[in-house]
This record gives sequence, structure tokens and C-alpha cells, in this order.
Amino acid sequence: MKDRLVIFSTNELKSFFINLEEFFDISTKSLEDLETPPDKKNLSIFFLDNQSKISQTVLKNIYKNENFIFLCKDFSVFQKFSLSQKNTLISPITINKLVDIINNLINSKKHIFKNIALNNQLVTNTRTNEKIHLTQAENHILLKLFKEKNVKKRNLERDVLQIKQDLNTSSMESHLNRIRKKLKNIGSHFTISSKNDYVFLEIINQDT
Repeated sequence: MKDRLVIFSTNELKSFFINLEEFFDISTKSLEDLETPPDKKNLSIFFLDNQSKISQTVLKNIYKNENFIFLCKDFSVFQKFSLSQKNTLISPITINKLVDIINNLINSKKHIFKNIALNNQLVTNTRTNEKIHLTQAENHILLKLFKEKNVKKRNLERDVLQIKQDLNTSSMESHLNRIRKKLKNIGSHFTISSKNDYVFLEIINQDT
């Protein structure tokens, strides 16, 4: 499952984000739909040009959300809306660069399951405050499991580790074993299990 993005734009700017569909699950909305604040659960991206219309009241609501990115067609758009530099990008920008920025923003959010919080490659027991660091690959695996709860092992290999299909799964198993040990070391109420080619989160302590 891809990360969900909600993109607010005009039809004229569609070419700016169409290539993102390869990397993310995208839903599109008009800027006119911004009378109500965007959903905090999803990352919202606002593609703005000089024809875009957005009120200062709506802008304040977006800034309260913090789960957003503004992408301006040029610097004049940035000036027109008096945007903050925080979470604001100005074209030109490559698709790969934009994908990296989006992924970094998604990964920097705090994700919680049972007594464990995951944030910026750091796992924390929310009850004891014990902490342990993850490698980048371990962080991606655990983050994907936090979001989906169970994932096909092959999908983890392809999407997270980018392992070719003709390679064996020993590398994936090594990553999973290291994550299990780290979770155990800080008293996690769950572990990572594998069965029938699926990897999933298994609760081992019902005391929540």
C-alpha cells in the first residue's frame, strides 16, 4: 500500500504532480474545497500559481495542521500569498527531489502502536522512555508494518529493500531478526512474526 497524498490544485497545474502517482496513492481536490480544513491523517500538498485563490483564513487553518507542503510555481506566488518558508517549495524542482522531501516528511511523523513510538529512526517505549535506534532499512520496515499491520514479505523486499525477485530472503530475515531483538530490549508489547509469506505485528503483552 502506498502512502496517501491529498493534492489541492487547479486543472492547469495537473502536469506538476501526475508523475507522483507512480510513488503515492493520490486523491485530487480543487482549491475551492478548502473551506474546511484538510484532513490531518493524510499529507496535503498545495500546488499554487498566480491563478490560485486561497484566503488568509484558510492558510491559518493549514498552518495549524502542519501536515502539508506548499509548492509554488515561482517565487512571485510565494510572495503573493505571503507564505512561510516552512514546508514551502518553489519550482523548478525535480520529481525525485519532491518524492524525497515527501518521504522525509512522512517518516518524520511520530507513529505509535501499543507502547512503542517510532519517530526519525528512533524507537521509544512510551511507558519507560527506553530508546533504541534503527537503521534506515529497519525504520522503513517497521513504519510500513505500523501503517498496514501485515505485509507480504515480497512487497517488503521490493518496496523497502529493493531486493530483486531472483534473490533469496536471507537479507530480509536478518533485518526482521534485528528489529525483533531491539523491540524486546526495550520491553515492547508486540513483536514481528512471519507466516505464509506474510510479515505482521503480533501482540505478546495485552497490558496496554
